[in-house]
Amino acid sequence: MSRYLLGVVTQSLQGESPAQCTRFNCAIECTRAFLEFNMYVRYKSHDNATVSYMEEALRHFHTFQDVFLLERAGKKAKAKPNALRTELMKKRKVDEETNDKTWTVPKNRREMNSWRDYISHEIDVSKELDAELNIPKIHLMSHLVNQIR
Repeated sequence: MSRYLLGVVTQSLQGESPAQCTRFNCAIECTRAFLEFNMYVRYKSHDNATVSYMEEALRHFHTFQDVFLLERAGKKAKAKPNALRTELMKKRKVDEETNDKTWTVPKNRREMNSWRDYISHEIDVSKELDAELNIPKIHLMSHLVNQIR
């Protein structure tokens, strides 16, 4: 199961932008650490070495878990970015109308792409600030190591 999951996640991003690749690599590391922790938990018996491996995998998982915050944004966390998107789209429209006659077609295309990237970045930042990764099963993982000891 874990090899299949990691294979699917790895193959899902091919030929994307460097910014997406960085985010994707963090997701791969987080998934890898999560699967590694689960594999160690399934051992029938544990010693100090396997418990320390579990703790290290858990630490590694918590280092990269924030990459999933955008996907866990709830209704309250999404309301603020949606209002921000509307505001930024209005500013973009004003900018477009102001410079419509002075810009050439390539310049217009570049400006619209830069606006799109800027709006996307601002929305992501806003979601990350308000989102929480509050999943009870993930919290229980931290107690599992002490229970095994």
